[in-house]
Amino acid sequence: MTLKLLFVGKTDFRYNRVLVLLNGLKKRDDVSVELYSIKSRNWSTHKEIKRKSAKVDFVIVPPFRHRDVAFVKLSSMAPVVFDPLISVYMTRVIDYGMKWKAPQKYLVDLLSFYWPDILIWDTKAHQKYLADKYRLTKPMEAIYIGADTSQFFPIERSKNDKVVVGFYGSFNPLQGVDKIVKAAHLLKNETTIQFKIIGSGATYKEVTKLAKLLDVNNIEFIDKVPFDQLNAAINEFDICLGVFGESIKTDVVIPNKIYHYAAARKCIITKDTEGVRELFEDGKNIRLVNNDPKDMSEAILALCRDKKVRNKLAEESYKLVANEYNENKIAEWFVIFLKNIENKINRRFK
Repeated sequence: MTLKLLFVGKTDFRYNRVLVLLNGLKKRDDVSVELYSIKSRNWSTHKEIKRKSAKVDFVIVPPFRHRDVAFVKLSSMAPVVFDPLISVYMTRVIDYGMKWKAPQKYLVDLLSFYWPDILIWDTKAHQKYLADKYRLTKPMEAIYIGADTSQFFPIERSKNDKVVVGFYGSFNPLQGVDKIVKAAHLLKNETTIQFKIIGSGATYKEVTKLAKLLDVNNIEFIDKVPFDQLNAAINEFDICLGVFGESIKTDVVIPNKIYHYAAARKCIITKDTEGVRELFEDGKNIRLVNNDPKDMSEAILALCRDKKVRNKLAEESYKLVANEYNENKIAEWFVIFLKNIENKINRRFK
């Protein structure tokens, strides 16, 4: 029997998490997928969601669309699945320190987690943290983000006399880019090591100011790279850096970049966290460190000097993600979860 899914949200459905899942689902013969992008949450949209949802098994609200959930739930004739990916309270209040927004952001989270019939998370650690915080008892499951291996894959690296240590991402508290700058500063006398940092964001000015203050001359800052050029950019790195932030979010997630680095067969260094340890093992397929510039710099230097270990970590991370956490596997786990839970949830109109 075909599982019919309707993705609904005020979005273009182009975020990485959604693309991985959609690309995997679209390859399956037992699933049909329709996308409906909301322009306005009005009566006309309500009627259209009601009409479309009457023909499907589940309605999926994609990441970041917390404010769409209640509207979609009240419009839907099928069970609603929300894949939040983030807590807005965790992001705005804890990460960015906007304490004056705490009541509002807590309420946004609470309501968006309350309304849907089912919740999807990106790691078990993230699920446990938020389920405990908001006392959630409804059906939920951790479906890892994974990587779309048609978009991220190894490319033979152009020759370079230096070992390139690279990072890409938005400049926000989760990333800890300031720690990377400080680690690069500690390695300023290592003339064979070159850092490349790709991206922009909230802390960009702060980070580049720090680099100037420390007179760091071994970092090249590169503006944000279009998504379709990201794989090529990653493949120019020898060692890839993950996240090194201080917040709880850093500790419970596995960022997109970790999967992308692994799919491109790259050696990865990232903060030792509960989230990352769900899939990766230190010394086997990744190098885990404290988010301390000294510890980071020592790990970077050791791997720069030992190409054999570097290649081993890269190969093992590639095998893990390319074989077990590709778009097909992620879609498979998603479908299995929905089919298993289909007869257990309260379907209001069926």
